[in-house]
Amino acid sequence: MTVPTFAARRKAWSSPPVDDIGYIPSEELLAMDDEAFDALIQQAVRNRYSGWRNWREHWTNLLTQWDTTQGKRILDYGCGIGLEGLILAKRNEVMLADISEANLMVAGRAFMVNGHALPETHLISEKPPFLKPAPADLDIILCLGVLHHIPKPEPVVEAMASWLKPGGELRLMVYSREAFVIATGNEPRREQPVEKSPFFETYWQTWDAIGGYADWYDKQKLIVRFGEWFAVKECRPVTANGAYLGAVLVKR
Repeated sequence: MTVPTFAARRKAWSSPPVDDIGYIPSEELLAMDDEAFDALIQQAVRNRYSGWRNWREHWTNLLTQWDTTQGKRILDYGCGIGLEGLILAKRNEVMLADISEANLMVAGRAFMVNGHALPETHLISEKPPFLKPAPADLDIILCLGVLHHIPKPEPVVEAMASWLKPGGELRLMVYSREAFVIATGNEPRREQPVEKSPFFETYWQTWDAIGGYADWYDKQKLIVRFGEWFAVKECRPVTANGAYLGAVLVKR
């Protein structure tokens, strides 16, 4: 199976997922009037925090932490339509980054129709430093539903570590080992690149309609891949079926 190019992934993810509504081209979202656009954003917020993704409130308690996350500098990396950043912008300084310029426009519009100033935005590039200018002195980086779509994530995570303050947090939501099992009925081979698995296409298509690539993670894989820059503080499923894994990594 050929790993999709960066350009192909940029094109695909310009139709960002809108929670339990579908993959909607950003151009269509931008063409909506303000009332219809805000109604869709509010429905997506309800779907995320009141639906299956937030099983026993693990998503909000582990990833959003909106009760305790206050006065922080936050980067939402791979923001899509900007839901997580939108929630946290009430009490924090939030910046947005995405692979798609149109997605950044959508996310910025979501901020503005909800009474926030237009946030600082960064277009993600293919090679280091990935963001220009690179952010600095961040307290938190959100990377939710994104890292498992990056074929070679180590340089990205290394860059993230350089953007964070000492002790800063990288909050992740990634597909789990269980997600691979649910999709294929087979255990993944830890030593095998996921795209070399005979079940790879079945796996990624089970969880995504677009994009062409998805990896899986567990705590051990997070440590092996990213332990040079981060310690794993917390790691647990955020959905009842165990397919979505939430993790908080702390910069070393």
